Amino acid sequence: MPVIKVWCLPKGDEADFNKLHQEIVRAVLSVPELGLRDEKDMTCLFPPDLMQYGLGDEIIVEISALYEKPERTAEVRQCLATRVGEAVKRLYPQALVECSVATVNPAQGYWLSKAPG
Repeated sequence: MPVIKVWCLPKGDEADFNKLHQEIVRAVLSVPELGLRDEKDMTCLFPPDLMQYGLGDEIIVEISALYEKPERTAEVRQCLATRVGEAVKRLYPQALVECSVATVNPAQGYWLSKAPG
């Protein structure tokens, strides 16, 4: 399950974060090679930044925990980075937006609990 963390966002309210969340989900789902069905197949986080100076000037998006699979080629990962980065940039046109994708190979060490219930 990919984890998308967005850092250095300007101050906003829950409606702003919900809109950004939906745009990111739409961008991720627009890459069919990822094999994701809906927002339940990803986690999108907006961690609070401890330093308030400069928020919104440069927004960093990290996409991690994306399993390595043959269909998730370098071109597919680049497409994902571009689409998510562009989605954030549309909402924050004044910001410099940087988006990176990191894959994980479960053989390198990975654990996931079963869902409750």
